[in-house]
Amino acid sequence: MRFQSLRIILLAGSFGWSLSAWAGQDEEAVHRTITQAVAGTAAFSETRDKQAVLTLYTDDYVGSQDGQTETKAAIDQWLSDYESELKQGNRLRFIGAVSNLKTGLDGATAWAIYDYVFQAIRDGEIEGQDSGICTSLLRKEQSVWRIFHDHCSKSKATK
Repeated sequence: MRFQSLRIILLAGSFGWSLSAWAGQDEEAVHRTITQAVAGTAAFSETRDKQAVLTLYTDDYVGSQDGQTETKAAIDQWLSDYESELKQGNRLRFIGAVSNLKTGLDGATAWAIYDYVFQAIRDGEIEGQDSGICTSLLRKEQSVWRIFHDHCSKSKATK
């Protein structure tokens, strides 16, 4: 009887460890999706790989960027327009960074809250900078985490 109890405890413990390992893997995957979305956009001038960016978003993605609605089709269009400008010699490049990234999971849904900074650089000079905070909602589709909603707002200037 004691050995039966010990086996049950060991089995329950290993099952609990497995669940927490899976949750840890999912949190890492959510973290990776967010950082890849920022990095993919920033590196687009070199990679010209729209799919690397677009695959991170669900087909029904709808976001809000400073009160302006954004869809996956709008991201696709922006990348196409930017690629056309690059082909014409535009030397505008972007640098993006994410910090203070906090994530949470609930089944096949996840959220991420983070600060972002984007800089527009032309010929080595900063042309503009945008920083703020985002909340992203993600959904697990098969085994991949994709963003289905973002709400990002620029930081207000301090006086």
